[in-house]
Amino acid sequence: MMSAGRTDETAECELDALAWEFLCSPYTGRNYWDWSLDRRLDAYLRHQDRGDILKSGAAYATVLDRVMANLGRARRDGVLSPPHV
Repeated sequence: MMSAGRTDETAECELDALAWEFLCSPYTGRNYWDWSLDRRLDAYLRHQDRGDILKSGAAYATVLDRVMANLGRARRDGVLSPPHV
């Protein structure tokens, strides 16, 4: 969990890591495709017991931004598989 004594850079790195953990999680898979991105992220954070992120608008927005910014890279790196229609 994030503590008040951490530097901004450390907190930013933690949020970036959390975004990648989400991108590598089952919440980005086929079972959750009909869920909105924010609903999947909420469920992931609850599952990880990260209420601190859910309660902090700024932290949540940062994680969501990082997830969206890295979707393309995650797909290119093979973390996300393309949809099969």
